[in-house]
Formats: sequence, structure tokens, C-alpha cells
Amino acid sequence: AAANVPPRPRRSTTSGVPRNKDAIARRFQLPSDNQGFTYLYMPCRLRRRYSETRKALSRLGLPSSRVLDVCYSVNGMVGILIHNDYVEEATMTLSENGISLFGDCDPNDPVLLKDPKFDSDPEEIRKQTAIMIHQNRLLKVIQHLRSPIRLAVARSFIAQDWITQADH
Repeated sequence: AAANVPPRPRRSTTSGVPRNKDAIARRFQLPSDNQGFTYLYMPCRLRRRYSETRKALSRLGLPSSRVLDVCYSVNGMVGILIHNDYVEEATMTLSENGISLFGDCDPNDPVLLKDPKFDSDPEEIRKQTAIMIHQNRLLKVIQHLRSPIRLAVARSFIAQDWITQADH
């Protein structure tokens, strides 16, 4: 019976090699002047699985290869980490689909702490807690990124004073 089983198709061994011409061409271009990464924050009704959110964004026209991270830091808000060169295109794509972004959202703002256990803390402690939670989240993001961009994202987070060199 095993002799009648057709052989499995061979998988491509080009892991780590970009599949489209734009990605290949970027390897031979000078780095942009707009180096770095940023989070765009937008409203969301429900917290979904990360894969579902990525798929939904892809259907709207944001390729999942451009979205480095998806985070649900606060109820009713989702953040996506993208390269600074892609911010304008991503913003335009989202607005064409009727999605408005939250303005300058500060992830270190103690107002974002919604857990009641922080309600009685003084403002300074709430600020420090918000910073600590954000830093811990960013360190986890860096750990889970692909190795080619891990260092670049870490440098960007350090430049934005989100983490320190000692944290990384």
C-alpha cells in the first residue's frame, strides 16, 4: 500500500529569502533617512487572536509582512508595529477603509492603567507602573521578532526612550 502513495512535493529551501521583487530590491538600496519603527493605534471592538487580526489587516490592504507586532494594550484599542517608512501608506490604507487612528497615543500614560488595583496608587507610582508594563511588553516583542530586524527594532525603541541599553 505504501508503494502507491505519491511522493510529497518538495518544499522550497529558500527560508529567509524574500519572495517578491520589492523585498529583494531593498537589499541593494541605501537605507532610508527615516529609520525606526512606530506603533499605530486604532480602535477595535473585540480582542481577537493575533493571527485573525493580521489576516483582517491583510484583507484591508496591509500586508502582514509589514506588521511586525500586534498588541492589545488597552480594551478597545489595538496597536500595530510598523517601519517608519510605511506609516504614511498604512495610515492612508486604513483611512480608505474607514479606520481612524488614535492621535499621539502615549503607551506610558497612567490613564491607560485600567486595572482597579492601581486606582489607589499615587500618580507617580501609576506613571512608573505604566512605564514598567510598557517596557516589559517591548522586551517580549523584541524577543519574538525575526533575527534580521530584532536589533533594528531594539535600537529604535532605545532611541525613543522606551527601553534602555541595559534592558536589551
